[in-house]
Amino acid sequence: MTLSHQQLAAFHEQGFCKLTNTIPPDLLNRLHLLFDELMYDQKSENDIALFQHNGKRYVTNLENICCKGNLSCLELLGSPFILALAEQICGPDFFLIQEFAVIKNAGDELPVLWHQDMVHERSGQCFTLGIYLDDVDENDGALRIVPGSHLSAKTICELCNEPFIEIPMKAGEMLLHDMMVAHSSEPMRKNMLRRVIYFEFLSAKQVRDENIYTDELIKNRTNLIPAAIAYFQQLHPETAPFQWKNESAGCYEPVTDIKSLLEIIYVTAIHARPSNYCLEPVKDNLKDMSYRL
Repeated sequence: MTLSHQQLAAFHEQGFCKLTNTIPPDLLNRLHLLFDELMYDQKSENDIALFQHNGKRYVTNLENICCKGNLSCLELLGSPFILALAEQICGPDFFLIQEFAVIKNAGDELPVLWHQDMVHERSGQCFTLGIYLDDVDENDGALRIVPGSHLSAKTICELCNEPFIEIPMKAGEMLLHDMMVAHSSEPMRKNMLRRVIYFEFLSAKQVRDENIYTDELIKNRTNLIPAAIAYFQQLHPETAPFQWKNESAGCYEPVTDIKSLLEIIYVTAIHARPSNYCLEPVKDNLKDMSYRL
């Protein structure tokens, strides 16, 4: 799967694109099982963010989820349609800088403040892919976006005082957005759970040109792509694997021991460039009711 000409044009102009009917039900079920394991495992709290509110503990974030549990997140990453999207937008030297999950719970009262995922010099394309594991309704914790804000020179606090739209999602759907687009979400009060996996893709050339990350980190994280391709192919031998066009792909040996490779990749901390948040009060009545997805 790749974006159509119209979808790609809309992504470049508006800064986001919603994709429906993307995650097969069996994979979605395995991802639900993975989150059940990681969120409610009392033995380990590594790479888990917890929040205490009104005497109750909530899991709000999971990190490094491609190397954990039933490896369904690694399977997801190795899906040909996801890798084709990354190549279409970032180019053949794409890599995944980090993968994590943001979780909203009924009762945690946690908003996600207006922010940009990563401020950069726009010398290339980079984007965040959100994979939704639960339905998210309008006016109940859905993502808010200021369309076209990724192309603006305004500060994040200026952008978040401009009209926004809200994007409801269904379980199994995906939403990709430019890393510079202004976005936020309100607390969830009606539904019980909102789990979203986020993949952040960049171009190695852009990262080097803008001196965002080191060559060592680029190589380490790029190694995750062949591991994901190999794992997906193990599970789905009947499906044609993603054909990696990265010119440096010849440097990477065929993957035979996926778990050992994952141990090597994840032994190094990422230290991703921080998001750019607005911490000032913002207007709350700027929703654009005329916009239609």
